[in-house]
Amino acid sequence: MAVSTADNVKKFTSKQLRRFSRMGFDWNMVLILIFLLGFGLIMVYSASSYVAARDHMGNQKYFLSRQAIADLIGIVGAVALMFVPHRLYNKVWFFPILFYGIAFLLPFLTIPFGISSHGASRWIEIPGTGFNLQPAEVSKLTMILFMAWWLNKYKNNINTWKYFGISMALPLPVCGVIYIVTDNLSSAIIIFAISFIMVFVVSRDYLKTLAVVGVVGIIAIIVIAYVQNTDISESGFRLARIYSWLHPENSSDTTAHQTIQSLYAIGNGGVWGRGLGQSIQKISNLPEPHNDMIFSVICEELGIVGAITLIIMFILLLSRMFFIARDTRDTYAFLLVVGVMAHITVQVVLNIAVATNSLPNTGVSLPFISYGGSSVCFLMADMGVVFEINRSNRAEVRK
Repeated sequence: MAVSTADNVKKFTSKQLRRFSRMGFDWNMVLILIFLLGFGLIMVYSASSYVAARDHMGNQKYFLSRQAIADLIGIVGAVALMFVPHRLYNKVWFFPILFYGIAFLLPFLTIPFGISSHGASRWIEIPGTGFNLQPAEVSKLTMILFMAWWLNKYKNNINTWKYFGISMALPLPVCGVIYIVTDNLSSAIIIFAISFIMVFVVSRDYLKTLAVVGVVGIIAIIVIAYVQNTDISESGFRLARIYSWLHPENSSDTTAHQTIQSLYAIGNGGVWGRGLGQSIQKISNLPEPHNDMIFSVICEELGIVGAITLIIMFILLLSRMFFIARDTRDTYAFLLVVGVMAHITVQVVLNIAVATNSLPNTGVSLPFISYGGSSVCFLMADMGVVFEINRSNRAEVRK
């Protein structure tokens, strides 16, 4: 009887797995996502428990519970989007205009309805929920949808300077609004970087791309050279951050405080780390330990081994999306996957680069790991689109 029951369970499980596989579930990618979300919850709790207890009446699980709810909403949203055909976004004529309009106009709602935090109004309160929405995260997704439509429509003309220039200029109004209205330079950079990568993949005219990169590089060198010879007291806020990046030891109590504490945390972790929950820097010293600087806490508690393991998981996730993009016969779907890959890649690189002082300090969350409801919800929405494209690929193969 026991053997028979075990056989029945095994058959039932195999049948269910085959059914989910036919639905388009890439189990490798699902398991990677589960790992990232689960690991993120563990690290959010570890990094935020002290701050939560101090600022929220002893409730150590304040940030953990909110992040868990956001993860669940994100998972539900991803599953829902998995059954919305991606071709719908491309074929309904007003959808691209709607996506661009949302990306451009939504940040303006922070003017009358914005919630101020850390000197900027970047969030809108969702009435009756206790949760906030960050318009910049919505803009990242809608710009991916819009740019995929635009580049798919004009893919045969992108190699001309006219359409290459228009394509590079299209994200600039959205980036400008996000930067000026919400004072969110990091999100503006991310949106432009995503769009740039999508244009680069389609154009295949590397001379134009190198020209753009060269101009940006020259401007960056001029700015850095100027800051090198400028007194920090005479610099603006953004230039002061670059100066602090170049000379953190001169601003350890001001603009470079977060960077210095992050480096201390990484150094304290060594190879194997101090142990989960044993971070010292997260206690009052490291600002935003559960958000922008969570990678530093990971390094301190789990060491270089833990950090490398996390990076490998991101690489595996991106590799799965690469294979989905490779197997896609539809240019629009291909561009959507590329946009999502660019979104995750840029944020991972920027977050780790800031934590290790490889780039000037700017607030960028670590995808699926950092605390932030808007971020994880719309990242999971990205993944829902990718899952749907994978499901569509498999359906075409079966034909």
